[in-house]
Amino acid sequence: MNALSSFLPQGDAHMTEIFLKGGPAMLALLLCSFIGVYIVIQKLLFLRFNRIDSIYIEKVKTTLITSGLQATIQKLKEDDHIISRVIANALRLAKLSRDDIQQGIKETTYAELPKLEKNMSLLTGIVTAAPMLGLLGTVLGLMRIFKVLSGGELGDTAAISGGIAEAMITTVAGLAIAIPFIFINHYLSHRVEGYMMDIERSVHEVLNFYKMSEHEIKA
Repeated sequence: MNALSSFLPQGDAHMTEIFLKGGPAMLALLLCSFIGVYIVIQKLLFLRFNRIDSIYIEKVKTTLITSGLQATIQKLKEDDHIISRVIANALRLAKLSRDDIQQGIKETTYAELPKLEKNMSLLTGIVTAAPMLGLLGTVLGLMRIFKVLSGGELGDTAAISGGIAEAMITTVAGLAIAIPFIFINHYLSHRVEGYMMDIERSVHEVLNFYKMSEHEIKA
């Protein structure tokens, strides 16, 4: 530990010491935190890449007028954005009945849903697992203390304090990981639900535009 500390700034060395005192459960907690941060960053970037704005919808409308229905559908299919694929499928069904269009939109949206919800269940699992791992570390720390006491080594204060440290550190670490991710998980779930609503609103806006301007749009 002293050798490691010599290569680290004082604050980092102190954090490393706390981590090591937490025992084996800290490795699992560290892995949970890394995976959780990765999921959050990936999801935020994904939602940012697939964001829907009025400028994009206006471009779709303009393409319908200037290029026609089939050309617009083809351009949308070549786009990587989720909304593009949903709108393309909706326009492909534009001449069908309202119920058929609605069903087609629902099927396409549900097909894209796994991409929106990817890793969200894993993030929920981390929220659940982190406090449990903290509790596991607490139990391991208590077992360490009882082992010292059962051996009659009451004067071994270092071993006793090490067990107490392991018990307390893992509890705090588990809660410190779980609590922020609870709020982040709710936020991301809200963003995904809002995005689904934006898809539905945008698709109906484009379809209504097509219906109103159908006489100006070539097939």
